[in-house]
Amino acid sequence: MGCAVALYEQTTKHLLCPCHQSTFDVTRAAKVIFGPAARPLPQLAITVDADGYLIAKQPFNEAVGPSFWERKS
Repeated sequence: MGCAVALYEQTTKHLLCPCHQSTFDVTRAAKVIFGPAARPLPQLAITVDADGYLIAKQPFNEAVGPSFWERKS
């Protein structure tokens, strides 16, 4: 739906969309568990290299936007 999903509920391991209240389960491939979202969140597989840097394992073809707190009101 185009919103920045950056609100993490640590006890449930869920991500919450602040715009439409969709909830996603990060332990099950970001599956939608509540709300109007029609599909899981896109994901980017990462790994850690020998120097400790995070490295993308493949291209990410979805739009990447600011987190919720960086958006202009």
